[in-house]
Amino acid sequence: MSQTQSAGQLRGAAQFAVASELCKRSYEVSFTMGNTTPIADLMAVSPVGREMFLVDVKGYRRNLFLVKRTPANARLYYFLAFVPDGAPNRFFVLDQAIAGRLIEQGLQTLGRADGYPVTGIEWDRALEHEGRWDVLPK
Repeated sequence: MSQTQSAGQLRGAAQFAVASELCKRSYEVSFTMGNTTPIADLMAVSPVGREMFLVDVKGYRRNLFLVKRTPANARLYYFLAFVPDGAPNRFFVLDQAIAGRLIEQGLQTLGRADGYPVTGIEWDRALEHEGRWDVLPK
């Protein structure tokens, strides 16, 4: 995304990109629009086991994917999406437990207090999760 595009445009582009990739892999996808699932942007159903799960999409902004801490939910997955202009999209797929661990590691590395209000996952920590579609329900 170019520097002139807003956070809302980045969020929308990332959500549609993730939904498209999931559909290509035969997942059924619907947008939640924040109605009854404020922690997730998408609801998906796996192609084989027909398992429903939630997807929270985070678009990349320079140095950090902003990800809030949330209560434990085994059905919640995070997609960290890098949707650049003129280059292929990149997707980092994490379950909630992994995302939580990466958030805590980032806070520790920066020496932030446990209650620090801004949390997220740095690019370097996300890299090992690129293209990890195998994390999702089958």
